[in-house]
Amino acid sequence: MSEILFYVSANTEIVLIKDGKLRFEEHCHSAHTVISALLHGSAELTVNGEKRDISAGMVFFLLPYENHSVSSDEKTDMISLCVKKEIFSESRDEYMKLICSAVNGVWEQESLPAGDIRQSIISAAAAVYDTYTEPMNDDELVRCREDIESSPETDEDIGKLADEAYMSKFHYIRQFRKIAGLTPNRFRIQNRIRKAQQMLRSGSNITDAALDVGFYDQSHFNKYFKRIVGVSPKEYLSSLRNFLQ
Repeated sequence: MSEILFYVSANTEIVLIKDGKLRFEEHCHSAHTVISALLHGSAELTVNGEKRDISAGMVFFLLPYENHSVSSDEKTDMISLCVKKEIFSESRDEYMKLICSAVNGVWEQESLPAGDIRQSIISAAAAVYDTYTEPMNDDELVRCREDIESSPETDEDIGKLADEAYMSKFHYIRQFRKIAGLTPNRFRIQNRIRKAQQMLRSGSNITDAALDVGFYDQSHFNKYFKRIVGVSPKEYLSSLRNFLQ
């Protein structure tokens, strides 16, 4: 039976998928850099439109706003280390302490494969730190992206945003996708779900979380939540019994 566990700390989140078929549609991570490894099985990874096959033992990473999807036809085990992008302003030593604590903590609690994969994840995280830079983008579009991230429950008209940026609606959507990985509407929905996750972790009930992030139809909230997170809101709550300290 497939299972997804979420190990959450202040600065990192580790998502462990056990014995599950991967079905993560096109999305991005706006608040995190993600280092992932396949522990068992094989899958197809698409990043910015480029497809590649990944198999057990392979490690890959995704920078904030990189458009990607992951799918598998067979049951697969995968682990993903999500690191808040603010942590890259810390010293390298402090950053690596956080990474090692998170990765080693999960390996101590779960029956995960021994060998080089754990060290490969840590090494990949170190490499990301050494090469990480904040992208330089058009100020108006960046402000819009940041506004959606901070207040995704708002529902501002795309045509109005395009007019404020002195662009046609089509050009605005295309340029926004370049800096956010998704169209404005899809980016807003994704960030609504991410905010709902934070609220659920903080003790909000499912109905209140859905309403507060802008969903007035519970079935739509449940559908998008499962599509983006991989489990229903109720299943997500039950999976949060494990925390990294």
